[in-house]
Amino acid sequence: MTERPATYLYRYFFAGEPAGEGRLEVRPQEEGVKATLTAEVSLPLPKTRQRWQTETDREGFSRYFAERVEAREARVFTVERLEEEGVILVSQGKESLALPYLTPYHDPLSLLLALSRLELIPGDVARFPMPGGRAYVERLPNLEVEGRVRQHFRLRPGLSLVQLEEGIPVRIAQQVGDHVFEAVLEGVEEVRRRRRWV
Repeated sequence: MTERPATYLYRYFFAGEPAGEGRLEVRPQEEGVKATLTAEVSLPLPKTRQRWQTETDREGFSRYFAERVEAREARVFTVERLEEEGVILVSQGKESLALPYLTPYHDPLSLLLALSRLELIPGDVARFPMPGGRAYVERLPNLEVEGRVRQHFRLRPGLSLVQLEEGIPVRIAQQVGDHVFEAVLEGVEEVRRRRRWV
């Protein structure tokens, strides 16, 4: 998605009404990418604060994923790949479950970051393992918006539509009940590298 650290700023809409905002910070590392999406969502109610974090390997597959949702109460869900032990550790609250690690897999955020690297032509469908299931990515025909070409993808399950412009997600839409929830890119900020003091 980027070779330099950057923060992507999004506005959210639900049924056409403003519904909050989010920040996706992406930091390339030697062994892959670390990305954190923080969001405040006011519609549909109740108002929530959400945080997703992924750390990927060089190929873009998930090594660690965490999801924290704060509404009336806080819920935390994590998935960690422990290759040496040959397991995937899935935790929710105080409960943990170890699943056999059989093949590289994606989490929801690592899959979004991987879209720009996929070599699919319109009509192609790719399948990716995810803990507890699988995800499908279908390449749709390109779109032209205000004279700019966008790659267009459909993701399942969840039936999300994602538009990329120069490898960056600029619009994400998902059906929620009878309405559409959208994330629209508002801007990009370069992240300054943190200095290390010796």
